[in-house]
Amino acid sequence: MIDLRPRARVVVAACWLAGQATLVLTAYGRPDRIFGFQMFPEASTVEIRLSRETGRGDFPAPRGEWSARDASGQLRHFAWRDRVRDPLLGSLDARIFASYGVDAQLARLQRALDDVIGHVPEDGETVRLRAAVRVWKNGRSPETVTLTSRARGSI
Repeated sequence: MIDLRPRARVVVAACWLAGQATLVLTAYGRPDRIFGFQMFPEASTVEIRLSRETGRGDFPAPRGEWSARDASGQLRHFAWRDRVRDPLLGSLDARIFASYGVDAQLARLQRALDDVIGHVPEDGETVRLRAAVRVWKNGRSPETVTLTSRARGSI
């Protein structure tokens, strides 16, 4: 344990309290709203459908799987679950509970799309990945939100 002088203890305590207050006051500016108070959790669900954009058009990727030719023309197989290990984001084409709310899931999905497109260099056809997400926010009628990864050349 560190033995601090009384004045140093006050400074450390003030810094710690200021940090905690900052986390609480900025909670609603973050998609997951962590450190914010929410009396009742959001009861929302999402369904993610993955597709890929190529030079020849858009193609669905059922269950997050697709085949594409590499630079040498050889056909290769790719799977979303090879890179995305999260059980919620890995559940494509199925309606799932949106843990921590829809905004948090969409933010995590956006990062996953960008990560996957950046880590499949052997895929010579796919320009970007697209996720069409059906959102049922707190039991309301569904809405569709479309997320797109960065283009392969901009990563």
